[in-house]
Amino acid sequence: MAHPAEPQRFTGSGKLRPEEQIYQEMLGAILDRRLEPGMKLVEEDLAKTFGVSRARIRAAFLQLAHDKLINLVPNRGAFVAEPTIDEAIEVFSARRMIEDGVVRKVTAQMNTDRAEQIRAHLAAEHKAHHDGDHRAAIILSGEFHLLLARLANNLVIEEFLERLILRSSLIIAMYESPQPADCSHDDHDELLRALTGGDPDAAASCMARHLDNIRDRLQLHREKPGKTDFASIFGRQPTSKAG
Repeated sequence: MAHPAEPQRFTGSGKLRPEEQIYQEMLGAILDRRLEPGMKLVEEDLAKTFGVSRARIRAAFLQLAHDKLINLVPNRGAFVAEPTIDEAIEVFSARRMIEDGVVRKVTAQMNTDRAEQIRAHLAAEHKAHHDGDHRAAIILSGEFHLLLARLANNLVIEEFLERLILRSSLIIAMYESPQPADCSHDDHDELLRALTGGDPDAAASCMARHLDNIRDRLQLHREKPGKTDFASIFGRQPTSKAG
């Protein structure tokens, strides 16, 4: 009887260290809701799933915890973060305040090149939605907001907003209603029209409505996740090899 192929040792993409690639895969699993809020992340099981040492899993955990995507609880382990209702409201409130200033500045400094950058990004968003690529659509939706922060030429705001958007994605995963709560590409088309219209107040009002709409489509309750099968989540065969 033929023996199944031995699982390949996980070495990363070649450009990223293994722990960085593991971080990206776990982030992707959170964004497309394979890792649910409150799920316990068993270090040993994940090390076998990825075929790496537990030290590399711990390194990925530290970055995820830094980004407030997981909680590291002494004597209990790691868990996908479970934002409270109050935290969900606060995160979107913070984004509303920050992105108000972003769109006002981008509107005031809008030119043909900047408008084309935004249109090119929206074309990628439309394609992801058309192709039914849910994870790409979520990522591109967040990157739309980061693109605006980049165009505002403020690295501090861009970095802070990136972490808020990651937390927003986790909140959406936790409280998503049957009606999708991620950014609508139609809303982004409307935002582009506002940004190129030359009226900072109108653009700020459009952004506020957009963020409020996402928040208001959330259901503020959910059930606890069941037993976790990390090998199925990441599409891998467990191995005891470490590296």
